[in-house]
Amino acid sequence: MNPGRHSLEGAVNGGPRDPHYPDRIQEIYGAPIPEPTLSDYWRILMKRKWAILACALVTVTLAGLISLRITPVYEAMARVSIAGQTPYFLNFPDKSQAPESGNDQFSIDTQVKILESNTLALLVIRNLGLDKRPEFAGPTATPDKPGVISKLTPQDMSRDEHLMQTFHDNLRVQQVPDTSIIEIKYSSPDASLAADVANATAQTFIEQNIKARYDSTMQAADWLSKQLADLQIKVEASQAKLVEYQKEHGIIGADDKQNLTVEKLEGLGKELTQAQGERIQKQSLYETAKSGNGETVSAVLQDPVLSSLRQQETELEAEDAQLSIQFGSSYPKVQEVRGRLKLIKQAYNKALQNGIQRVQNDYEADLKREQMLQRALDDQTALADQLNVSAIEYKLLKQEADSNRQMYDGLLEKLKEASLAAGLNSSNIRIVDNARVPLAPARPNIPRNLEYALMLGLVGGIAMAFALESIDKTVRRPEQVESISGLPMLAMIPWKGDLQPHGPRKATALLKPSQPERPASLISYFQPQSEIAEAYRALRTSILLSSAGGPPRTMVITSPIPQDGKTMVSINTAIVLAQQGRKVLLVDADLRRPSLHLAFGLRPQVGLSNILSGGVDTGAATFSTRQRNLFVLAAGTRPPQPSELLSSALMQQLLSQWREEYDHVIIDSPPVLSVTDAVLLSVLTDAVLLVVRSAQTTTGAMRRARDLLLHLKCNLLGVVFNAADVSSLSDYYSGSRYDAYYTDGKRKRRRAPEEQDSEDESNSVSSSGD
Repeated sequence: MNPGRHSLEGAVNGGPRDPHYPDRIQEIYGAPIPEPTLSDYWRILMKRKWAILACALVTVTLAGLISLRITPVYEAMARVSIAGQTPYFLNFPDKSQAPESGNDQFSIDTQVKILESNTLALLVIRNLGLDKRPEFAGPTATPDKPGVISKLTPQDMSRDEHLMQTFHDNLRVQQVPDTSIIEIKYSSPDASLAADVANATAQTFIEQNIKARYDSTMQAADWLSKQLADLQIKVEASQAKLVEYQKEHGIIGADDKQNLTVEKLEGLGKELTQAQGERIQKQSLYETAKSGNGETVSAVLQDPVLSSLRQQETELEAEDAQLSIQFGSSYPKVQEVRGRLKLIKQAYNKALQNGIQRVQNDYEADLKREQMLQRALDDQTALADQLNVSAIEYKLLKQEADSNRQMYDGLLEKLKEASLAAGLNSSNIRIVDNARVPLAPARPNIPRNLEYALMLGLVGGIAMAFALESIDKTVRRPEQVESISGLPMLAMIPWKGDLQPHGPRKATALLKPSQPERPASLISYFQPQSEIAEAYRALRTSILLSSAGGPPRTMVITSPIPQDGKTMVSINTAIVLAQQGRKVLLVDADLRRPSLHLAFGLRPQVGLSNILSGGVDTGAATFSTRQRNLFVLAAGTRPPQPSELLSSALMQQLLSQWREEYDHVIIDSPPVLSVTDAVLLSVLTDAVLLVVRSAQTTTGAMRRARDLLLHLKCNLLGVVFNAADVSSLSDYYSGSRYDAYYTDGKRKRRRAPEEQDSEDESNSVSSSGD
């Protein structure tokens, strides 16, 4: 068994070479996709600016051509003012006006609809004879036929509908905002016709308004005449009924009589109330006097005679008591006092009885008076009730008669006002401006159309730009490289349009000092101060710092698809590594489509395929270059089975040998997705670089190449973003910083061409194969 073949299969199918491989896979596939920013949208617009401008230019051109082919249309405008509606004489709604709702806008909207009505349109058409004018009616115009009267046929009705539709299509009625002015606009290819129709519409509108008000007034007058005749009969009947009722109940001056009765009733009520109060007071005195208590009765009666007799009695009783104690009861003086005391008591008792009788008489008199007033009040109340019953019926009849009379008088006055209003041709609508014959067409408005077309074109162009961007699946920005692949971007190689591709006659630049040509693939050698050379030096730094244990010795540089620039990346990477003093071997392993020999002017018959087939040894096929420490091994003769040669044990032995002889071995391999050669080489080398080309490599191809290499568990260092358009990446990469820096440096360190050539000569090394 071939040990080399066995080791190759183990590398493909065996365990991972990197102990952190699972974590790296998780990091790559779990990386979030960044959200687009405003700068991304601006970049898209700048990238597609010519497409946007082309779309806008085409749109504007088409709009201009179409506008020039459109028939000019003239628009004439008349203005009418609608004043506040005058109060209608009968306070009834006018059929020509909006209902009184306190909303002027409602009334103006109604007038606008009247102006747009079919009735008004047909009147204008008939008044101006538009149905006979070809510029309005077109082919349907009918000439006048004097003396011929025809009936209205269905064809005529259809023709009228067509004429009204034409009229409405060209008529525009609108209110001037925040005013009571209405604009009447009519459009027509004939400027005079447009002005005539606008003026006729305004005039006909006013005439119809006056006619509607007149018709409404006459209808109201007819209605009033009928109502007056009926109301007159009602007035006469109610008046006769009132007179008859007065005769039956003898009612004469009912209001005065009723007022006198009410006054009497109020007086009797007041007197009865006063009499009841006096009777209650006298009854209280009488009840007290009947109790028989002299002291109480005397106090109640308040009679001075009783008071005097009572005082004398008290004095004699005191004197009697004093004399009896002093002289005894038989003493003459005592007897005399006692006689006088007896006479005083008799007079007091008699006066007391007289006072009680007097109180009784007063009480009985007040009681009789009260009873008499009560009877008089009852009689007066009955009379008032009877009078009220008659007065109620009388008032109802009188109110009915008066109401009928007032209504009759009011309607009679309104009828007179209606007769006066019918003779006045007044209107609340007046013409503010008559329509003038327009001097310039209103449509097409070419400047406005071009402005709209420009806006539409720009919007369409922007939409097209974003659509093209969404359709474009190629990689164009560094952010896409890192977000889609999940791998670090080792370097970004800018694109320069003035670079010359290498060809057969320009291929010996690094082998023959006399060769004047400078191919683009050797730019790091011929233009070491250029932006591209600086980008390759950045790639060199990324490679040297890619591993903590030391930079990779053997590297495969490949790409997902052909034409991604992997060969140029391989050449210039080898050059910048050699410029640092490292011994570098550049190997062309693309045995199917070799191109490395073109850049260095080598014979295509000698190379790697010849070594692997056993025809040539390594020393005979390896060539040195003018770049110190750089050696080149071409692909050689195209073999029938390249994959078998690259996966052979001899290839593994060569790699082992080269690791010992060189600091770095750069292998230019075929694309990953085209053939399996790159896959076979990736597991035999220390590292793999994936080259993607801006605006060419698709995102799908980059993902598939990444997945294929990661599945083999090779050491995929990262991605090289090749041929980047730095003009559209100003926010990420500004090539001007290199230009400014190195241009200034060149100005200070400018050397003659002869000195540069002598320096190149000093670095030349003879070819080991010549």
